[in-house]
Amino acid sequence: MHEAGLAATIAIELLEGRRAGQTGEARLIVRGGHDEPEDFDASLRLHLALAAPDLASPMLEIVHLPVDRLCSGCGAPFRAARPRAVCPACGSAALPSATPQEVELGWGRGRAG
Repeated sequence: MHEAGLAATIAIELLEGRRAGQTGEARLIVRGGHDEPEDFDASLRLHLALAAPDLASPMLEIVHLPVDRLCSGCGAPFRAARPRAVCPACGSAALPSATPQEVELGWGRGRAG
């Protein structure tokens, strides 16, 4: 997991944004990756709290967007935000994916999509 390095970078960006007058909640958009969203979020928040204890954890919303997956049973493509997703057509597991993780940090709402 690379959340420690990512948290350090996010902490710097959040602190700089706060100094520049950014208000409201920051949003981290996550696409792909190999970790389940809950595991990624918990690890990132822990490392963020260690990197910048004065930052309020709720000020960062983490949104996991779906990416293309392929069913191991019927071969159908589908979209899901979870690496261990199940096919909506047949219920089989998604094939393991080499989808790299991409993250984007922004301020305010309305950026996901």
